[in-house]
Amino acid sequence: MIFNRILIVLILIIGFFPKVLATHNRGGQILFEPVAGQPLRYKATIIICTNEGQNIADRPKIEIQWGDGEKDTLNRLTNPPTGPNHSLNYYVGEHTYPGYGSYTLSVLDPNRNAGILNIQNSVNTEFCIKAELVISPFVSSNFSPVIDDLPCPIQICPFKKWCYSPAAYDPDGDSLSYELITPSGSECLPMLAGANYWYPNNHGPNGNSPGYQGSISIDNATGIICWDMPTIIGEYNIAIKVIQWKRFNNTYAYMGYVMQDLQVTVVGLNLCQNDAPVITPLQDYCVEAGANINFTVTATDPNNNPVSIQNFGQPFFVQSSPATFSGNTQGTSPHSRNFNWNTNCTHIRKYEYPLTFISSDIPTPPNISQSNIAVVNIKVLPPAVTGLNVVLQPNNTMLLNWNPSACNNIKGYKIYRKLGNGPNPPNCCDDNTALAMGYTFVGVADGHNNTTYIDNNAFVLGEDYCYIVTAYMQDGSESCPSNEDCDHILMTVPVITKVSVGATDVSNGVDTLVWVHPQELDTSNLVSFFYRIYRSDGFTGANTLIHTTTATNLLYLQPTQFLVNNLNTVNTPHNYRVELEYSDINSVTGNGFSNNASSIFLSATPADNQITLTWQHNVPWNNFRYDVYRVTGVNNFIYLGTTTQKSYTDTGLINGVTYCYRVKSAGKYSSPLIPDTLYNWSQELCSAPVDLTPPCPPILSIESNCEIPVNDISWTNPNNYCADDVMSYTLYYSPTQDGAFSILATFNSALDTSFIYSNNISVAGCYYVTATDSAQYGNESIASNVVCTDNCPVYFLPNVFSPNGDGQNDFFIPFPYRFVEKIDLKIYNRWGTVVFETNDPNINWDGRNMVNGEMLSDGVYYYTCTVYTIRLTGTDPVDLHGFVHLYTNENKSK
Repeated sequence: MIFNRILIVLILIIGFFPKVLATHNRGGQILFEPVAGQPLRYKATIIICTNEGQNIADRPKIEIQWGDGEKDTLNRLTNPPTGPNHSLNYYVGEHTYPGYGSYTLSVLDPNRNAGILNIQNSVNTEFCIKAELVISPFVSSNFSPVIDDLPCPIQICPFKKWCYSPAAYDPDGDSLSYELITPSGSECLPMLAGANYWYPNNHGPNGNSPGYQGSISIDNATGIICWDMPTIIGEYNIAIKVIQWKRFNNTYAYMGYVMQDLQVTVVGLNLCQNDAPVITPLQDYCVEAGANINFTVTATDPNNNPVSIQNFGQPFFVQSSPATFSGNTQGTSPHSRNFNWNTNCTHIRKYEYPLTFISSDIPTPPNISQSNIAVVNIKVLPPAVTGLNVVLQPNNTMLLNWNPSACNNIKGYKIYRKLGNGPNPPNCCDDNTALAMGYTFVGVADGHNNTTYIDNNAFVLGEDYCYIVTAYMQDGSESCPSNEDCDHILMTVPVITKVSVGATDVSNGVDTLVWVHPQELDTSNLVSFFYRIYRSDGFTGANTLIHTTTATNLLYLQPTQFLVNNLNTVNTPHNYRVELEYSDINSVTGNGFSNNASSIFLSATPADNQITLTWQHNVPWNNFRYDVYRVTGVNNFIYLGTTTQKSYTDTGLINGVTYCYRVKSAGKYSSPLIPDTLYNWSQELCSAPVDLTPPCPPILSIESNCEIPVNDISWTNPNNYCADDVMSYTLYYSPTQDGAFSILATFNSALDTSFIYSNNISVAGCYYVTATDSAQYGNESIASNVVCTDNCPVYFLPNVFSPNGDGQNDFFIPFPYRFVEKIDLKIYNRWGTVVFETNDPNINWDGRNMVNGEMLSDGVYYYTCTVYTIRLTGTDPVDLHGFVHLYTNENKSK
């Protein structure tokens, strides 16, 4: 018995006192890396910043969850001191994963320290750090981002801007992005911003009431986080998420993340009588592999304190030819250090190498150090390809040759083509440089020594084809363009330069066809020249012979144009082909065909007060401009505008009025042998605008009043911002969120933009409104935004009533209630017998037994009640239960 009493007392003591937990964790991070030679085995390094003063909370061992259901206890390797009462604790472990997948590594340890201003009840909040490892069958291994620095502690000054950089880099060359997130707490779940966590710039001194202290932001590309400006002294926690992205072709694949949990302490102004050093501005670099990068980093302290300059970034850790940062880490102001990197082919990669330089002053105590950050991005490209040579082959293909790349580790070469000479290359550090220069991707030659390519494209007469070649890597990194070289198909056949509609008619239309003689045909031993002209309807074909010229012994005596009459140029375009036939002095005949070329065919799409013109053609030259004209009479043209697209919209027209148009193209071949601009006309096309376009929808808003109940609905008038012909509105309504909409009301004025709706039962419902234009066309817009409002049901039951016939409180009824469809009420006596039940929300129980009608005796009765409230989602049951006291002056038996 004594033992049992002692046990009970101990249980009570334990129950009334909080658990003794570690309250020393200030920050931390988990990094991971693959174990060489074991594809599914990874090593994790856990670093945790702690306060050494809490000996009861010391952690010589810690537990890690590997993310696959397995866990291990890891021994601490070391815990070097990093500042007053602070140290970094290092734990390392290895784990083999069961297969490909995504695994979240986590360390959960009670608890955080007390008094963190932006974490509610921080002393009882668990501390958790996490990292996500993605093991992919498409990637040989996956290193986490490397964060060289976990500052412990971080002390900053009030009323000054504080910035910090994780200075992360990815050993795999993956791209990194950064996010400012909430720290993780209980069960390793993220804390809720605004609930139990506040970002440092938005909190109160007690950590649980809103306040404002400047602004906090993070650069998603560099990871630099800045708080400008703290005002309240105390401790704060922030968390940074560093996300990995690997490029596959033209897409980016998510490869996991690491999070860094940090504690920042805002100290008193008496410790902040110094200012941060200033780093002389630095530039980014984009170089070819093999180039040397050399620059100086200089920091100047405004208070003449000594300064230090630290360096972070992957170039300092590459295996081949790592970068150096010479000079003393610290020195008198101004202090300089020199960066030098002899790049080579192993350094080529798609993404920049970020270098982070942090300069801190070394003030006289007790002032704390102030810092400044500079980031330099270095991109290392493959060397540009040299020696490109393009030669036309006898079979009218293009043979390309070039020199092998200076880097043996390239994957291959990309070939690009353009009509005519390209511009000088822009900054080729940007992606898709060749495409930006107007070249089209043609193909790939894989392999370092694969330095030839045959382009067997269907080449067009009169065009110069120009090429550039780039070297590319497996990760998508691409060199600057090579030298450009060009060639063309020999013009030994005629070249069409004009197919222009001269007259528009269904039977008497006219096309003008013009061509040039072959420019590179050797005619010294040729005689008996003549042309054949072929035509077809549409944009291709041209196989019907329509004309043959008279033979001449000299080519230049042959005509180079022909008027084609009696055409239907209203309903169809026409395309043409010209054949030259000749014979030599031995009567051996030869011939050659031009490319096909068609007329421009114009189409119209009428709309409200406008007509949109579109056109098509199939021509071997490049049209670089189109001039659009409105035809107002015979040979009377009004110029409307110019476009490089095959469409034009003429606006401000009158519905029902006919307008006529023609389009003139301007184009040219890239070959200098045909230098003149080529002009061609479309047929004439007439059309009348008609309003087939509905107006844009209104924007709907609602103010709901549950007390009345009523919904005050209003919407915008589209005539004020995107239309001019709205005539009426239609308001649609659904009583539930997923229900069908029906017409609630119509409004016959564009100015009638509000409606008050009440059905005295519910304010729940969803609404949208449409606008309809002129009565002539009656086009209804698409639906506006859908706005829903919900009821705020109320149903209270009293705990006493007195059915004694005095006219006061004689019935058990609810207090004034709203938005209740029905109830399921049962009232029990003290023996559990149902004495009354109803589905009527008004109840109106007079205290009598429903079985025999007799008045029940005074006492307490228990009830259960399911209240079916009217909500936006439908009928929502709410369960109530309680007691009601029945008082009368009678004493009848139950």
